[in-house]
Amino acid sequence: MPVPPSPRLLQRRTVQVLVVAQLLGALGLAAGGTAGALLAEDLTGTPASAGLPLAVLVLGSGIGAVAITRLMDHAGRRVGLTVAHLGGALGAAVAVAAAALGYWPLLLAGCALLGGGNAAVMLARYAAADLASRRGRSISTVVAAASVGAVVGPNLLGPAGAVARTLGFPEPTGLFLLAIPAFLAAALVLVAFLRPDPLQVAGAAALASGTPTDSEQPAPAGGKANLAAVLGDRRIRLAVLVLALTNLAMVGVMAVAPVHLHAHGAGMGVVGLMISAHIAAMYLPSPMTGWLADILGGHLVAGAGALLLLGAGALAAIAGSSREGIMAVLLLLGIGWNAGLIGGSALLRDAPVQPSLRTRAEGIGELGMGAAAAAGGSGAGLLLAMGGFALLGSVVAAPCLLVLAVVAASGKRRVGSLGGVRRFGSASAGISPALKQGGPE
Repeated sequence: MPVPPSPRLLQRRTVQVLVVAQLLGALGLAAGGTAGALLAEDLTGTPASAGLPLAVLVLGSGIGAVAITRLMDHAGRRVGLTVAHLGGALGAAVAVAAAALGYWPLLLAGCALLGGGNAAVMLARYAAADLASRRGRSISTVVAAASVGAVVGPNLLGPAGAVARTLGFPEPTGLFLLAIPAFLAAALVLVAFLRPDPLQVAGAAALASGTPTDSEQPAPAGGKANLAAVLGDRRIRLAVLVLALTNLAMVGVMAVAPVHLHAHGAGMGVVGLMISAHIAAMYLPSPMTGWLADILGGHLVAGAGALLLLGAGALAAIAGSSREGIMAVLLLLGIGWNAGLIGGSALLRDAPVQPSLRTRAEGIGELGMGAAAAAGGSGAGLLLAMGGFALLGSVVAAPCLLVLAVVAASGKRRVGSLGGVRRFGSASAGISPALKQGGPE
């Protein structure tokens, strides 16, 4: 009989597999985020449609995350993440078909399916936390891995476009052609190597240890009852609020920053470099924010993220057309988004809900992020047209004040009930003592 791997080895291997899948999946996402707007403009002949592919993608990602997490309930992380990556590959193929047929509504359908790939990249951070004793660091490792593909992908627009042109497609189609094998490869990595399934191992360990979250009450039956049980926990409501408003603020500015820069004389090369720097700021701080989430707790990290986003909004209100000012806005925006994502994810993953409802909570969080991003992206252009970057920055800053107020109030209740700030890794709800013996990851 083979000897089961130690908890530390199993967690390390799980994170390694997820990192490889993230590198591939995030590379595929460059198609929707970068090439979708260009291909929409190419197919319709008007820039008015340029924002629709990204809005449809993020909305499809949120809706898809709910379906994927329901699948994970029954089949585990491996099956759920694999199906999501396959959905991304199918979406990229549909987008290529739209380019071949010159039918732009089909592009929107492809971007909606491409949202499955985005959901896979985002949900992988929770898979990294299933077996972790230091969840913030595990989440941040997987988020940081996505930075490579997210930064490299847009820079492949030129070479991939040359391939597309050779094949008779419009140049922006090149990144969609690249996304198909990228998502398929990520799915293959997960199918072959994400064994044993981390969610199923964590669930079995929780059942064996008889954790309070399992034994306090039976799982409610029915979709509405499940939703009520998940949202009945104020910590989950706080986490969903943080994740949604963080995404709203970031997407609201990022969606129109290239248009604002280009309108004030910045060339495509300059715009590309500034957006790449912004994307790097979104992902590269992950090791630090993950470490802080473990040491100080998700509340403080989420509050710091809201403060940074508030600063970005305030700076946007006075930056005008200054490239230096806009660059500072984009950097603050990226770092604030990262802190909000890591802090909010830590809050959600550490909430003491039943293991049977945990993936539902994750799906609700992703749906909130997707809906908020769709609202931010679709409304940003109107705000920019009405009052310029100053109005946009002022509006974006407002929700950050709400996050700060709620986080501060929640932190006071938390300190009062626990007698001090709890170390994030010390209360691994749903993880048995045997799994915790593996120590830090």
